[in-house]
Amino acid sequence: MTEPGGAIPVEGPKLHGLEPITGFLIEQLVQRPEGRSRLLPAVVAVGPPGSGKTVLLQALAQRCAKLPLAHIDLGQGERAPREVFGELAFELGRRRPQFGRMAFPQLWLCLVAVGSTLHMQDANRRAALQNLRTVVSSAQPMEARSKGVTDILDAAGQVPEGLSPWVGMAVETVLQSLNRLNIRRRISRGPRLTGDQIQRADMLIDLAKWSHGDEEARAEADAIFGLAFLHDLRQAYSGMRGSGRTLNSVVLLDNAHTPSGRMFLRTLREARRRDGSEPDPLVVVAATAQWLPAWSECWHRPGLHRFSDDTERREPEHRTGGIEWPAPRTPHDIATDWALTENPAASWYPWYLLDLSCLSVQSTGDIAAEQRMRSVPRVAEFVRALTGGNAAATTDVIAALCHAGDDDPLAGARTVLTTSVGTAHDQLLEPLADPGTVLERARERLLGDFLETERMRDLATAAAGRTVETLYFPEVLDSAVPDGEALLQELRNRLWLRTLEGDDPEMALDIWLRRILLCELAEREPGDPRDWDATHTLCRDLFRRNFDEGDAGDEIEAVYHDLALGRLGDAIEYLGRPFEPGHVEFTRAAAASWLSDLDLITSAPRRPDSEGTPYEQVEAIVRDNGLEPEHELAWLIAALWISNDPLGDPQRTLDRTIENEFRQLARGLGRGALLLYERAERYR
Repeated sequence: MTEPGGAIPVEGPKLHGLEPITGFLIEQLVQRPEGRSRLLPAVVAVGPPGSGKTVLLQALAQRCAKLPLAHIDLGQGERAPREVFGELAFELGRRRPQFGRMAFPQLWLCLVAVGSTLHMQDANRRAALQNLRTVVSSAQPMEARSKGVTDILDAAGQVPEGLSPWVGMAVETVLQSLNRLNIRRRISRGPRLTGDQIQRADMLIDLAKWSHGDEEARAEADAIFGLAFLHDLRQAYSGMRGSGRTLNSVVLLDNAHTPSGRMFLRTLREARRRDGSEPDPLVVVAATAQWLPAWSECWHRPGLHRFSDDTERREPEHRTGGIEWPAPRTPHDIATDWALTENPAASWYPWYLLDLSCLSVQSTGDIAAEQRMRSVPRVAEFVRALTGGNAAATTDVIAALCHAGDDDPLAGARTVLTTSVGTAHDQLLEPLADPGTVLERARERLLGDFLETERMRDLATAAAGRTVETLYFPEVLDSAVPDGEALLQELRNRLWLRTLEGDDPEMALDIWLRRILLCELAEREPGDPRDWDATHTLCRDLFRRNFDEGDAGDEIEAVYHDLALGRLGDAIEYLGRPFEPGHVEFTRAAAASWLSDLDLITSAPRRPDSEGTPYEQVEAIVRDNGLEPEHELAWLIAALWISNDPLGDPQRTLDRTIENEFRQLARGLGRGALLLYERAERYR
């Protein structure tokens, strides 16, 4: 940014894949064209644990350190929205060069009123007003206020200092200032006191009462706190003093998926809605590991199918860049989303969602190159296939590969999950006080609150399935109270699902999460009713039964699970049909369908196994299935099964074998043979 006086550092920490956010986007958001505020969306970074959300906020905090800035972790303790507004006001009010110190008199007045005993004296308005005069003019002891307000004001210092801008003012004057909020006219619904019309002098008393009322009353009070906060902020940017505040204030909210975070975002949105079209000078960037229901009013929720009737918004005033029901945008989309109109911010309101769940191959390669690794393209391809682009997993795996110290960075890749990460750390990760292995860190990061629950057992069992369809089989889950639908909803909320694109899109577990869960499944003791063999056998038999009952699509699913058990027989029988004597011509369409089936079947999971070379493992699989070494289809299936597992053959030693088997199989076939030859070329 080129703001005079150096309000914002030109350079921030380099976060691979997040540069469009820490650079272009934040620069767009903080600008005040012609010194005016604009309607700005709340920018929300969404993604499962390890996506780099927290580090993104830290980088933005560093970039915006010279602006009025508040950076709050909403995962640290429960608090009501009014308390969060108080924390924000305290942080934004710190003195900064060029911006000075911003005051929030109306918000502090509301906080003191709620922390007083006004709500206990509603029956005697005269006594209540006298109490209010006492609170404002003499600043009652801290013990008289609620704990939340106590913490906020105590953090600011002694009460007389914190309230010095307005302590000693006549209460009628303060109430006249408060009346500029036009609170009574802005509240269209909510609790009301009985009796005569509420007068200006009663507003704070009512606010205090609502703050101690039922859930609806407290929500109404919180909205008023939001109105007061936004009003004070607008006032701080007005007049002669405000003319020197040339960039917007910035609020960074981590863990916004917690109950406190959800309530605050809902309250802030409601306060902005009640203010109508009046913009405020506030940039809000939040991070969340879960989906919030409010977004479903205009955004497509990951993990749900799209339907043809998803054409009408529930909230017509919401704007999503002219895109109907968009999925959360990616950092790559930012330049396009924010450069098409004179005021791009107005095209996205009230939310702008950013999906951080998946680093690109390019960003993965950049991280590897920064570590001075050899064969960067190979490393990037391996790491991306293994982690699915999870940012923390990417840097963990690369750190572990570097820690191995081999000339070929992929020489020890087959055992990378059990390799120590080391003591170094990347900017996308926290410092490693207790490094542990890649697998240990991933388990704790992804499954920390799941590990000791019954849901964890069902989740690991369901990971055996290619898609989340397994959750709908009550025979598969064996916890004390299995509930596949509730578990599926939890997966959606935690952004742990991905869409398998195709003619009939399917939902599957996040790649990295499934990898960790399959390790959990493989570690179960033999004899466990849901160990690796028992689970895949059960799934195979269920799909076979469904196929026998007329569901043709389930045959290939049964073959998939049979291969997961190390058995080639069903796969050879299924995939060998087009090559049987008397079969219809192997056309291009038939070849494309056959290759699709081959890819699906050989994507079956493998039990972790690093014993012997990949070639020796193929030999053993063919031999253990009682097949001849010259069996072309058996060798192709076994080699692809190992090769398709990122940990199976990271050095690509089986590529020549796979190429030869494709060419051998294609000989003598019809026009579809061309597609097999083309596939063979991939492995040259």
